[in-house]
Amino acid sequence: MKKIAFITIIFSNLLYTQDYPKDFIYPLQIPISLSATYAELRKNHFHAGLDIRTQQKIGLKVVAPQDGYVSRINISAYGYGKAIYIDHPNGYTTVYGHLSTLAGNIEERARKEQYEKQAYSVDFYLKPGELPVKQGELVALSGNTGGSGGPHLHFEVRNTRTEEVLNPFLFGFDVPDNIKPQVNEVWIYPVRGTANGSIGKIAVAENGIYTATGEIGFGVRAYDKQNVSNSLNGIYFIKTYVNGELISTFKADKHAFDETRAINASVDYPEQLSKNRWIYRTYIVPGNTLQMYEQEVNKGIVRIEPEETYQVRIEVGDYAGNITSRSFTVKGAGEETDSGFKYDGKYNVEYNKSYTFSKEGISVKFEKGSFYESFNFSYEKSGSNQYRIHDSSVPVHKKYEITITPDWTYLDKGKAEKYVIIRQSNFGTFKKEYLDTTYKNGVYTASPKDFGVFSLVLDESLPTISCPTLAKTKKVNNRLNFTIKDTGSGINTYDVFIDGKWVLAEYEYKQNSLFIPDLKREGIEPGIHQVEVRVTDKVNNKQTYTNDFEKL
Repeated sequence: MKKIAFITIIFSNLLYTQDYPKDFIYPLQIPISLSATYAELRKNHFHAGLDIRTQQKIGLKVVAPQDGYVSRINISAYGYGKAIYIDHPNGYTTVYGHLSTLAGNIEERARKEQYEKQAYSVDFYLKPGELPVKQGELVALSGNTGGSGGPHLHFEVRNTRTEEVLNPFLFGFDVPDNIKPQVNEVWIYPVRGTANGSIGKIAVAENGIYTATGEIGFGVRAYDKQNVSNSLNGIYFIKTYVNGELISTFKADKHAFDETRAINASVDYPEQLSKNRWIYRTYIVPGNTLQMYEQEVNKGIVRIEPEETYQVRIEVGDYAGNITSRSFTVKGAGEETDSGFKYDGKYNVEYNKSYTFSKEGISVKFEKGSFYESFNFSYEKSGSNQYRIHDSSVPVHKKYEITITPDWTYLDKGKAEKYVIIRQSNFGTFKKEYLDTTYKNGVYTASPKDFGVFSLVLDESLPTISCPTLAKTKKVNNRLNFTIKDTGSGINTYDVFIDGKWVLAEYEYKQNSLFIPDLKREGIEPGIHQVEVRVTDKVNNKQTYTNDFEKL
């Protein structure tokens, strides 16, 4: 016990001796409460920063945490919504997402780009001297734009040169925390063997005794809390010891964006899909290159010898050094039973190779590095207009290409350009997903990220546009709101013209809202005007709305 405590103290001290600057200030000048932390487990990605509560308000002042310059402005209806990036002389970049408004010259520079492109969504880079900022200078107001689920500030720190995303706690952005992580469950996973006679995972209890054969790994379902927040946040590290020897470490310090989808190899993916429960793996499957893992011994996998005893201890810790541990015993029970991957002689896929498969009007193409483990791939045409591509319980790391040559016996060739490929899960629950589809030379192509059942769907439904205000009265003050929707392939473009001139309008997909927040700022003076709204979907179905209004 003393040895374990000593190791824990040393590790906790090391957390604060890393060579990261600690002279940043918080971007919000209010008491800090976090609704999400770095590397929290999210669908298909690790959370890339801190979500800082804004007291359920929009419009709090966001300031630069250190001197630097605005290096990038990215405005989108999705993702981070209105976001800015600030490069600092110390080699790091800070990122601010879901903003409501950009400040001063930053806002004007964004508007200039939007009017030049005649688009709400823009993403562009700036030169070092163009928009300099000083520590504590106002750069934006907080908001709820893009994919945000409520008012907050999303805040990140990145390595400017590599663009790797870093844990902001490393830079002194940590919060008061003396609460130990919460460990809900611990599991034994037979990798190539059995646990208590089963080839499936088994749950373990504190100080329990279990039998195993072959090779096993472990899984943990755990969360963390801080003093001023009741949110169940992501943990900082998991350390696995067997007979006192450290065999694996998961530590949430940094990751690259091309790694983030490896979350699906770092957790029990089928469990997440079917039950929405996140279980961290403490061992690495062959194709998982996520740098958050430090596997000292055999990638965290334990080879069980007959009649041998293994004392297992798993520690779950937060950045403040609070640790919760679970201990149990595994005993070797007889000869190894290999439950690992076996070739079946049909479509054998190895995780580190590229593949192309084609038959029955369907073709799929996978790049090298698309998979985390080797498996027996299967696919088939399962109906007149249905194509099964393996099983959704198997995660895919990279987008792959799917092409469908349709059977026009069952489809309307005269409307060929109005079809879109959809995907539906064949494991767990998932609503149908419309894929961005191209049609060329009689073939439909898309780039999905998941397996499932694919089909072609005819989309002839037009987008809808309405303006409740103008439906009741032709008079408006200084804001003009429209509701735009599409029940098929999804909205692609949206434009607003007043008196024939393109006018910048903001789009919030969460509320199906297209709006001009300040008509005066867009040059619309009091008087009678005509407004025209044009919306297209992803197969180019078009809808137009026109009306007159009086600006008061």
